[in-house]
Amino acid sequence: MGQKVHPESMRVGYIHDWKSTWFSEKEFADYLLEDIKIRDHIDNKLSHAGLSSITIKKNKAEVEVNIHTARPGIVIGKSGSEVDALRKELHKMTNKAVKVNILEIKRPELDA
Repeated sequence: MGQKVHPESMRVGYIHDWKSTWFSEKEFADYLLEDIKIRDHIDNKLSHAGLSSITIKKNKAEVEVNIHTARPGIVIGKSGSEVDALRKELHKMTNKAVKVNILEIKRPELDA
């Protein structure tokens, strides 16, 4: 019998990119747990905003979070208040400088 392979794992590097960009040998478990907490927090807080994907890039000093959404106005809020609140919450969780980038999906009907 043949072994089944998840199709996304075959596409990483060619069509898709990794959802997290960081490397650490000694602190791998801590970084992974931090990633999971960040993703869960954003998913819970912005579940109504049409999220497509969350990309996280890390180094020792800062965390950069890219949020791809169909409705960026809801994520940003009035004069940036929602994204500032999200940045502060993520800073409390990680104790690092946090950059939050909101990227609009132009045609959400094509993003499945």
